[in-house]
Amino acid sequence: MMNKKQNRTLLIHHLYQRLKLKILLVLLRLSFYLVLLMKILIKKPIPNDISRSSNDTPVKKQLATYPANQQNRSFQSTWFNDRTWLEYSVQNDASYCYYCRHFSSNQLTADDSFTSIGFNNWRKALDKSGGFIRHVSSQAHISATKNYLTYKQQQETNSNVVKQLDSCRAIQIRRNRERLTKICSTLRFLARQMISFRGHEENEKSSNQGNFLEILRWASETDPLIKSIFEDSTGNASYLSHDIQNELIHIMSNEIREKISSMLNSNKYALMADECRDIRGTQQLSIVIRFVPNSNNCTTDKNYVVKEYFLGFIPLEKFDATTLANNIVEFLNHWKIPLESCICLCFDGASVMPGCAAGVHVLLKKYMPKGIYIHCAAHRLNLVISDTCKVVCYVSDYFSIVSHIYSFFTESAVTNIYFNKTQTDLGLGEYSFSILSKCSPVVFYFIVQSSTLKLWAITRWNSRWTAINAVINNFPAILKALRDLSEDGSGTRSTNAGGLLMHVQKSIFIVTSFILHKFFGIIKVLSDHLKSSSLDYVRGECLITSVIGQLKDLRNDQSFNEIYEKVKEFCSSNEIDFVQQYRSYRVAAVPIRFQEFIIDSTIGQRETLQTSTDYLNRLYFPLIDCMLVELNDRFSSKTLSLMKSISTVYPNSTNFLNIDAI
Repeated sequence: MMNKKQNRTLLIHHLYQRLKLKILLVLLRLSFYLVLLMKILIKKPIPNDISRSSNDTPVKKQLATYPANQQNRSFQSTWFNDRTWLEYSVQNDASYCYYCRHFSSNQLTADDSFTSIGFNNWRKALDKSGGFIRHVSSQAHISATKNYLTYKQQQETNSNVVKQLDSCRAIQIRRNRERLTKICSTLRFLARQMISFRGHEENEKSSNQGNFLEILRWASETDPLIKSIFEDSTGNASYLSHDIQNELIHIMSNEIREKISSMLNSNKYALMADECRDIRGTQQLSIVIRFVPNSNNCTTDKNYVVKEYFLGFIPLEKFDATTLANNIVEFLNHWKIPLESCICLCFDGASVMPGCAAGVHVLLKKYMPKGIYIHCAAHRLNLVISDTCKVVCYVSDYFSIVSHIYSFFTESAVTNIYFNKTQTDLGLGEYSFSILSKCSPVVFYFIVQSSTLKLWAITRWNSRWTAINAVINNFPAILKALRDLSEDGSGTRSTNAGGLLMHVQKSIFIVTSFILHKFFGIIKVLSDHLKSSSLDYVRGECLITSVIGQLKDLRNDQSFNEIYEKVKEFCSSNEIDFVQQYRSYRVAAVPIRFQEFIIDSTIGQRETLQTSTDYLNRLYFPLIDCMLVELNDRFSSKTLSLMKSISTVYPNSTNFLNIDAI
């Protein structure tokens, strides 16, 4: 019984001891966390005048005097010597350990006096049992120092690698730029020469990969840098694709526009716009500005030169005045061309342009209040020629024959070769030289470009004169080729040749050729000057007045007789019977129902011109009169007087500062 009681007592005692031990452990744990909490609560905030992260360097404030504590002791700047880890905060007047703050393995084991609270017991700073010496000897500081040294070593290693990578990258960038410069130079050359860029096939098997690639390959034979483009470039880094070409061209064009915009600055300019159509049939609006660029060394008036700059095309989907005006405004705003600086609007005479109520120039006046609308003088001159050709009899038929001659000898390879051979045989417009060899001499012929036939077009203002000039210069070759082809077989080619031969042998065709060649030659000189970018209003007025005067001087029998004699000599040299017999038509009987009426002429019968008087009165004089009427109408005295008034402020004009000319 006693043993049971003793065992129970021992068990209770054992349980009590275990419970006591557990309570003690809990209390110890609570005290530990309480101490830790107290440290956190009493921890001072990190001052702002020391390093905030490992990316910052230790802050070592060098002051003439440091703040003194109650014991009249202060921090000493000499303590920084040989202590790379030491930092000082003026804000807290305390020192800190840079290593332990940023590179400690466990922040809890680090000495708070050098990490968060800060050490400021300056009396014991150099004491062997405390202060700096004790901190340096602590395990936490030694571990943090190792971490710091490892970090610095990694930084230096990484820095060397980065430097090597940056060096290689810089070399590659410089090399790519040099390659890109060569590519851009080729693109610029092709663009300036208006040569096609791409070939039909650009694969490796193609014998001709297009102008762009072929020029680069040709240059690579002597230029190692260009050769490296084909050999060393990997993947898409060759910059030779179609998309890259288009992007580079786009970038270069934008650079040019930006340069033009900067050159314009705040200068006044004239805006010129005209509709055109590209090879795909897309209607576009071409934009050109005309101004005098600033010159840094403008000492005389001669240094001020008017320049014209093409800015680009605007694709058009609608062709009304509002759309055209909005497109022009958006385009100029995009390239920072100041709208208010425009003082002149130069367009053609299309209906949407000059309308007084809702024309393009009226809509643009809202944005360009100083812009004066001027109908392009070159366009007006072209309308003079066009209207003259429509009014005077036979002239429209004449140009139709000229067009058929060009088509007949150019659209067929057979007729083209035959015509060129005939030119060579007759020695028209050619230069030749021979090379003698032991076997036989070899003769090389070069056909002069001006001797080829020319196609006239409504939009090409000088094309009528050049087409007539080509017909007159090549008339012997045209005549012989048509004769031979008309006698060679009985097919369509022979029939067409016979029909053209009949027309070109007529005296009216030859007389018209010489008359138009004379008149349009005078107009061509004026047209060339009006299209010149260096022409001004003053000189334009002089040229227009001069042309009108020349045409008036030609309106006499003597001038016509001179042309008529040249025609007779021309026909004689080409073995053409100038006095041709025309087929006599039977006079149509007047219907009975019209017998009580007076019939001036019957319908559908064209009068024939046979004598010099007929040509003088029905062709020569009407052409001159029509051109003079059109010139005086489109270049009225009011317009010319305005142009003459402008000459009074032009220093090189004879009317400079002449009040009477205003």
